[in-house]
Amino acid sequence: MIFLSWRENYRVGIQLIDTEHEYLFKLINEFHDKYTSGDTHRQLLLVLNRLVAYAEEHFRHEEALMREVAYPRVARQQEMHENLYASIFTLNEKLSQDGAKADAETLRFLKSWIVEHILNEDVDIGEFLRRKSAQAEKAVQGTTKNPAAQQLAAKAGSAESAQVQKT
Repeated sequence: MIFLSWRENYRVGIQLIDTEHEYLFKLINEFHDKYTSGDTHRQLLLVLNRLVAYAEEHFRHEEALMREVAYPRVARQQEMHENLYASIFTLNEKLSQDGAKADAETLRFLKSWIVEHILNEDVDIGEFLRRKSAQAEKAVQGTTKNPAAQQLAAKAGSAESAQVQKT
């Protein structure tokens, strides 16, 4: 039974991030399935351990991308990631150390964490990149309309041709 369905509006527009988000959905669904089918505490912990490890890796990927593209809210995202990771890690520790049972509240937390974080935060990263790309494209188009830039480009092209013919 699917607990959490992937939807197109969850797409950020960055292949790596979208693929990782989909896998996080898969892990949360796997945890839900094991919980509802009455699997052992140990089996639940194995899935939750994978979720913790994968979330940490995913957050590193997102943050590296944000730094690379000079995303203006990278510090805020890092803080949110740290808080989310700490919550998942604490949940994992609690379940493994004191034998606490996973419950519906755990599942609600996992569901709201992934959906709300993607829709309220991560989608903005994709929007930022699309705006940045559109601005870059406009700048390039503006340059090609500039006669001086066109002359420089033509000179560079003819110099390149002459260089190729010499060799």
